[in-house]
Amino acid sequence: MPAAADAGDARPRAGGEGAPSDATLELAALQDDVRLLGRLVADALERAMDGLVQRNGDRLRAVIEADHDINERQRSERERCLSFIATHHPVHGELNGVVALMLMGSELERMGDHAMSCARLALPLIELSDRPHLEDISRLGRYVAEQVRDILAAFTDADTSRAQDIAARDDRIDRIYHRLFEDLMELMREQPDAVYAATNLLFIGHNLERIGDRVTNIAEDLVFLDSGRIVELG
Repeated sequence: MPAAADAGDARPRAGGEGAPSDATLELAALQDDVRLLGRLVADALERAMDGLVQRNGDRLRAVIEADHDINERQRSERERCLSFIATHHPVHGELNGVVALMLMGSELERMGDHAMSCARLALPLIELSDRPHLEDISRLGRYVAEQVRDILAAFTDADTSRAQDIAARDDRIDRIYHRLFEDLMELMREQPDAVYAATNLLFIGHNLERIGDRVTNIAEDLVFLDSGRIVELG
């Protein structure tokens, strides 16, 4: 039997007058889970790019090893969302909210996979003396990391207007990636000995571009969370 509340404890109790419902508390906890997952993904991306630029193999291997934790957290978050639906039978705003959180969790987990792929592709490059267009890759990585951090801030602030502005900036990432793709392809045609490094860098660039696309998907999820409308921001 639960212990009686201390007479001097004036905190609201679940189910009491004016207290948030169990469903509201659980939904807030799920939002916190997604925020934490987002921070882990953002950290993984930044560590992967730092490891590439600084030739830090330990940092790259740490990103690869940490991907398991990201996957497990997303799996747990998805199961809790499904349990929420089964337990509380949400409708309207609450249903939109829990569905949007599941979608965002899935996008973040895939972004974590892309960050891990960047780290895997970077590992053999840290031993090479010549890493063509490394500054371009680094710049692309900075812009993508900025997008990730910004969309997480928009989620925390429930700012759908900012989320749509962030999605609109994806064109910058696409332009840099397409120019990088053309430059690396030309390099491989002209310098066959650069094919290995250029190929790895090309695939790192591709993974970064895909993370940018998933930021746009999360912006769309935030609009759905706020309004229930399905929009195409890409």
